[in-house]
Amino acid sequence: MRACSFFVKRFASAVIGFDTVLEAVLPVYLLAAAGVVLRKAGVLVPEADATLMKLVIHFLYPCLILDKVLGNELLQSPIVVASGIGVGCGMILLGYGVSWLMSRLLGMKKGSGSRSFTVSGGIQNFGYTAIPVMMALFVTEQGGDDVLGVLFVHSLGVDLAIWIVGLMILTGELFKSARVLCNGPVVAIILGLLGIYTGVGPFFDPVEGTLLGSIIRSSMSWLGACAFPVAVLLIGATICDLFGKAKIDWKVALGAVIVRNGVMAFLFLCTAKYLPLIEELKQVLVVQAGMPAAVTPIIIARVYGGQPQVVMQVIVATSIVALVTMPLIVTWGLSWVF
Repeated sequence: MRACSFFVKRFASAVIGFDTVLEAVLPVYLLAAAGVVLRKAGVLVPEADATLMKLVIHFLYPCLILDKVLGNELLQSPIVVASGIGVGCGMILLGYGVSWLMSRLLGMKKGSGSRSFTVSGGIQNFGYTAIPVMMALFVTEQGGDDVLGVLFVHSLGVDLAIWIVGLMILTGELFKSARVLCNGPVVAIILGLLGIYTGVGPFFDPVEGTLLGSIIRSSMSWLGACAFPVAVLLIGATICDLFGKAKIDWKVALGAVIVRNGVMAFLFLCTAKYLPLIEELKQVLVVQAGMPAAVTPIIIARVYGGQPQVVMQVIVATSIVALVTMPLIVTWGLSWVF
């Protein structure tokens, strides 16, 4: 009877966790679907994409980052910052390796999309899908914002792996220019950390800070809240543009799902389980384990001579499957890791 009661409680807990994750994930997919509808209806026109994307990357998203990093007590520890950056970068490099091996198993070679597959399959969605899931699971009215600050520091490591190693893989050239790292999110994370270590952070505290500082912080909070809805609408519009322009390669789609929704999900959970990391970073890794492929590689492939159609198939395949696997992975992962 005790064993039966134990399994009933564990099952009930898993169902509750599954519902919570699913409720956090579905709005993201609905926003992407809205982006498709708006594109089809001619409301969100392609001519507006570049302007809106610059607005998100260089203004709205940095506001969100600064709002969550400034005053974050966890990030006052250099060890936490270093481990977040290191794990973020390391997991992407591991993802590149797994994706490259899969591309070889699929028979892909240079010129046939191998590099684009390697980069896109190796990068999980570390921002716009992860943020609402993290907020739904760990942020409450009583607090919990610190975990978002840890997520953004982790994202700095991801950005380093994307804009240095990812570009090297895609172009076949060594580090092109330090300018690729001068984007809004990276600058915002660095400024936020500087604000913490120089003691400027309390000036912007919404409760105990100065009047001017609290006004600026409130404005950043409002603007930051707009970041991921606008970004996800643009993601839906971009997928709408690319979808149907090339025949779906089921081999590529299946390989991407195995890499992203299978192998890398397992490796992320093992990292969270066995490495001596703080609880908040473990929470970040569990959520990252369930994420589909990131959308950033579409932009990179377009600009640096990759194959956006291959990237699009990786994103669409892993995102559709993640609708089922993400709640399962995150729910089971939280139970196993903690």
